[in-house]
Amino acid sequence: MFSETRERPVRAEPGQGAPDRYALFQESGCEPLGLDISRPRCRRVSRSQRPRTVLTCGQGGMVIPRTPAEADTIRRIRLLGVIQAQGERANTTSYGVEGFGLRYQLSALNAAIGLVQLDGFQAAEDTRRHLWRTYRDALAPLDGVTLVDVDVEHAVPHLCQVRVPHRNTVFATLRGRDIGVGVHYPPNHTQPAFAAWHRSLPATEQAGEEILSLPFHQHLTDADIVLVVTALEQALKAIGGS
Repeated sequence: MFSETRERPVRAEPGQGAPDRYALFQESGCEPLGLDISRPRCRRVSRSQRPRTVLTCGQGGMVIPRTPAEADTIRRIRLLGVIQAQGERANTTSYGVEGFGLRYQLSALNAAIGLVQLDGFQAAEDTRRHLWRTYRDALAPLDGVTLVDVDVEHAVPHLCQVRVPHRNTVFATLRGRDIGVGVHYPPNHTQPAFAAWHRSLPATEQAGEEILSLPFHQHLTDADIVLVVTALEQALKAIGGS
């Protein structure tokens, strides 16, 4: 089953939109959103390893390749088949997926890191909800900017995303000012790995051209958010937007 991840709490239960066939849910995307994956026909496939999520396990694991080609293959497979390194992806609005991939980074040590962080979960939850609301209030006066609603009263946000016109230009302008915006995510159906199943999805493609992730982590301050929103407003005005 292919599904679009949305930052809202959902329950995978009969009668509430759950699939009739067996479904795979990636826990790294579902757990911060409150997804109930206890239904017997739903199988867990991974744990969160992203530093930006509510709880992180870090990233780890080791393979000693025999050849440079083998090393390249392992790197690509372990990062979901994405061919660009994570550092390269930070400076662009898209990336390429050319084949099969897995999220094979977690070790027992990384799992231990995640478990230790459980003690700080409540503080992280409160902080993230406060920061998301602060962004919401600061963004409200900006014309042409649509905040992606995450139902913050019932979910712990791990991203703060907006839809903006001229996204690529705005992205480049903000990165040029050392503001760490990103794109989560380019539409999967446009990737080479899924070319055999490609079909036109106009709404998804439009969202993919507009979506922009603003800096969002629990060490942000309200002043940081004002700085980001001010820079976004200036970038839009420079290109005839807000």
